[in-house]
Amino acid sequence: MILLTGATGKTGGEVAKQLAKQGVPFRALVRDAGKAAGLKEMGAELIEGDIADRAALEKALDGVDKAFLVMPNVEEQEALEKQFTDVCAEKGVHLVYLSSMESVPGCTTIVTKMHVNVEDYIRDKGITYTMIRPTFFMQLFVGSAAKIKETGNIVMPTGDGNVAATDLRDVGEVIAKVLTEDGHENQSYDISGPELINMGEIAARFSKVLGREYTHVSPPMDAYAGVLAKVGFPAWRVEAVTGELGGIAAGMITHKADEKMTELLGREPRSIDDFLADHRELFV
Repeated sequence: MILLTGATGKTGGEVAKQLAKQGVPFRALVRDAGKAAGLKEMGAELIEGDIADRAALEKALDGVDKAFLVMPNVEEQEALEKQFTDVCAEKGVHLVYLSSMESVPGCTTIVTKMHVNVEDYIRDKGITYTMIRPTFFMQLFVGSAAKIKETGNIVMPTGDGNVAATDLRDVGEVIAKVLTEDGHENQSYDISGPELINMGEIAARFSKVLGREYTHVSPPMDAYAGVLAKVGFPAWRVEAVTGELGGIAAGMITHKADEKMTELLGREPRSIDDFLADHRELFV
């Protein structure tokens, strides 16, 4: 049996779609089964409970061979992910963990340091694991699609810093592959889209593919942080988001890992052009 966390979210939801498409049975840990009707329709076995509740984890992981762990970035994330790891160790479960390509020793942002700590904890536990380490998801543009469509502006304080824009659909396919195949034990997979590209270049691709003018606007980080706080982001989350975006602006992303993605997918990963063509109606 496979257990998914975060199956009502973007990444976990994409993995659920891939497993359902392949007819692979899976279980999902959800906080509210009443809000997970889509998963039930896919054939998922739903276990209702909070990831913070150890008893719920023990129930969800009972009889599981492999588990996928993904969490939204929250202040207590590291402690919760370590607790999940502890229960996987007790149950003899192969843990597939979503980290990030930027999470390397010496990294300085809140989220990347947390991922490094959890990766180390998983390895030190001596359990079977697979680290999935993608980078900047193209689907981040979906969240601001209405504003991009209205103004023609991609507002992100990343300056001229590069990203290796990666399609979440490809990441979901890779994770489903790892969950359903042998041969990925104790491996760490850096994966990404096919290009190292900055936001100005991405805006130009928006213009080319979608046939109207788009511009990258990189506001001062303090002003951007103020906007996040105004819309209700807690202080920890503001610091985490601005840290990641500031890292991009400072040149944190220096390489792409599309060769590994191609190897795992058996095809080339989707480009930003592919993403835009598939989501045209959101931005035009």
